[in-house]
Amino acid sequence: MHPDERARGDEGTPASPRLPARVGWIAAGAALAAAGIAAVVWAHAWHRPALQGAVVTPPALTYDFALHDQDSRLVRLSALRGKAVALTFLYTHCPDICPLIATKMHETYRQLGDAAAHVAFVAVSVDPKGDTPEAVRAFLSGHHVTGEITYLTGSFTELKRVWTDYYVGTDARAATPDAGAATPPSPDLVSHSAIVYVLDPRGYLRVFLPANFDPQDLATDLRILAQEPVR
Repeated sequence: MHPDERARGDEGTPASPRLPARVGWIAAGAALAAAGIAAVVWAHAWHRPALQGAVVTPPALTYDFALHDQDSRLVRLSALRGKAVALTFLYTHCPDICPLIATKMHETYRQLGDAAAHVAFVAVSVDPKGDTPEAVRAFLSGHHVTGEITYLTGSFTELKRVWTDYYVGTDARAATPDAGAATPPSPDLVSHSAIVYVLDPRGYLRVFLPANFDPQDLATDLRILAQEPVR
């Protein structure tokens, strides 16, 4: 039966008796309370922070990889599941954009406060020849990100696979320095894609930002994604 037909009743049928005024007032109060709750929920949703970077729709499951960090420990990306991850690509002798990214990540780390415990910052080398463990540690120390950024390196073959999977263009060379050379060669300048990927705790790519990102934007995105459950 149509709702209007139930409300009208059949012709000839006596109308339902009126509800007592007290019941009517209770119903009205309940309606107002419900409206108030709805308003609070709406206001909360309205003020909920939104992702600031370019959102990837639908989220994309990222490729796993394993490389060595600045202390020669093997680190697998999937081992960071449960945390939001900021992933970028750097090289230690870079004169401009890489130091900028490192500085901005340091500022992001500071803005996160206690939430930093649920976040990981990862840099993957685009210069297997120049990014020796000593050079990496000096870079991290010089930019005040020791203990904040995990800097991963590997062989040219290992890194090239990661660059390909993450669409990172680079003109890095496969050659290694001559161990018998009297003086070490000067560091090469490496052209490469400069981007920051943001992964959720499940390992899905959710957001990406340019190299000149605002640290507050990255902090917002990491904080939002770090709160999502691992399903």
